[in-house]
Amino acid sequence: PWPDPPRPGMPRGTVRRHQVPSAALGGDREVWTYEPAAPRTGRADGHTLVLLDGDMWFGQLHLEDILDGLMSDGTVPPLTVLAPHAVDNATRAREFGGRPAYVDFLAGELLPWAAGHLPVATDPARTVVAGQSLGGLTALYAGYAAPHRFGNVLAQSASLWWHPPGEQAGETAWITRRYAEGAPRALRLHLDVGLHEWGMLEQTRDLRRTLRAGGHTVTGADFNGGHDYACWTIALAQGLIALLGPEAPPSDPPSPVRPS
Repeated sequence: PWPDPPRPGMPRGTVRRHQVPSAALGGDREVWTYEPAAPRTGRADGHTLVLLDGDMWFGQLHLEDILDGLMSDGTVPPLTVLAPHAVDNATRAREFGGRPAYVDFLAGELLPWAAGHLPVATDPARTVVAGQSLGGLTALYAGYAAPHRFGNVLAQSASLWWHPPGEQAGETAWITRRYAEGAPRALRLHLDVGLHEWGMLEQTRDLRRTLRAGGHTVTGADFNGGHDYACWTIALAQGLIALLGPEAPPSDPPSPVRPS
């Protein structure tokens, strides 16, 4: 529904690449940024998306075209995107998942850096963290561990099989157990999974049930597809509409920050 290439005359956002210093990760990281074309009256009226695997989304898939269409149609509000490069598969596997260092980078370094360079929202209710596969698990952990930064989680085909090294795998996914033990109720979550993703399908359904039982606002779909960007591209747009669009439910008052 969002044309690619964009319609002639459609306002276009701006994509840039930056080097962001990170003590948490031991060196600079390349980050793709997207700034919307829509004018703003101030930071408070915009939204921020932290999207993992920026090298895929902007380096190869040109997500900016879909974002331009979404904002031009008014289906999502003006949205600034911060999309870190995953570096390579080995680095991604080492840093993604329930890793405190990566959440420290996203919440404690990337967002403060962006606040000094871009018109980004700092209200967690206006900030989304999103990822796919192992990045989806990372997004879920970021929302759990840093709710003072991320009030919205968009996880697609999350690798719920992941658990920290040295911890036994259980019948219930590790991140599901973490959320069941307690997470701020102000979090809103959107969880997508493909009908052809084997164990991930049932694990995602179980996580949705656990979140709803705990009082969380949860949306998402079981799409007729598999573990790939062909499905995630459309689902990402639909997830942003569900979390941020005109019909999105209002945020609950923030809960006290859970000690780390």
